[in-house]
Amino acid sequence: MGSRDNHHRCLKLILLAVLIGGSLVLHYLTLHEKALHHAVYRMLFYLPLVLGSFWFGLRGAAGVSVAVIIFYVPFVFLQWRGGDRDFTILLEGGLYVFIALVLGYLSERQQREQAARVETERLAGIGRAVAEIAHDMKSPLMAIGGFVTQVSRKLPSGDPGRKKLDLVVRETSRLESMVREMLDFGRPLELRKSAEDLNLLVADCVEACLPIADKQGVEIRTELDPDLSPLALDRNRFDQVVMNLITNAVQASPSGETFLVQTRRDGDEAVLDLRDHGQGIREEDRDKVFEPFVSTKKGGTGLELPIVKKIVEAHGGRVSWRANPEGGVTFSVRLPAASQTA
Repeated sequence: MGSRDNHHRCLKLILLAVLIGGSLVLHYLTLHEKALHHAVYRMLFYLPLVLGSFWFGLRGAAGVSVAVIIFYVPFVFLQWRGGDRDFTILLEGGLYVFIALVLGYLSERQQREQAARVETERLAGIGRAVAEIAHDMKSPLMAIGGFVTQVSRKLPSGDPGRKKLDLVVRETSRLESMVREMLDFGRPLELRKSAEDLNLLVADCVEACLPIADKQGVEIRTELDPDLSPLALDRNRFDQVVMNLITNAVQASPSGETFLVQTRRDGDEAVLDLRDHGQGIREEDRDKVFEPFVSTKKGGTGLELPIVKKIVEAHGGRVSWRANPEGGVTFSVRLPAASQTA
């Protein structure tokens, strides 16, 4: 698929070069006195401009306009007479560049909006399918877990069969947790916001994650900005965001490392940074971090980070990640001033 895209891209670039080169050849081979012919040839430069903008956005429009100006300017100076016509051509050149920038910007914005709509529709379709599957799985799993637990309690503690049943209970519980994640991803969010202290929320989540960190041999360090104003948050949903991010970071960190959770103010935004020192994210997975069902963890659903993204964006914020120079990654959650209470 990638080679086909590259092939199409090369064909488009060749076509643009042919259109620009053809128009330039017509100019250079036509006498300067044939003003009408040159006026028509200059109009031909708009064809590669439109195609470049449509295919490659702002970079395409800028590239076409720069190429045209570079190769057309020598012709202008070779035929320069200093009359009104020559100055008009210079003005047309300035207008051409301006149109290129506007056209490229509008085309790129439309492409981004179209891509966002397609992505939203795709995720909505995935969410509906996941919710239906998870809903159908929920009841049988609860029944299996309940019946197996009842049978297990009637067996002596040393019975080999009880150990097997306990294993079934644990695995059933894990499947139920995965089903809950699928339902959280599939169902629409209904936020119940209230004024919340982000520092207190983070501190509570860190304390809840300490047993996981101790088991992993990871120390959690906090740097909480005392000057943060209360935010309008859905406490339960945002707990889920922080818990997911901390759990992922702790699991990614090797034993003996320190994991930093930090809150800070950045202009009109409240920022939550979570910096680990793990193995980082592989090159081939970097564009898929927030894609559903993409997970490097054994037994993971790949829905933790997509759910985080969904909740943060429902609060009017955004979540991103960056690689740390010393290793590992930092996830940043930014909440805008609009989410702050008066």
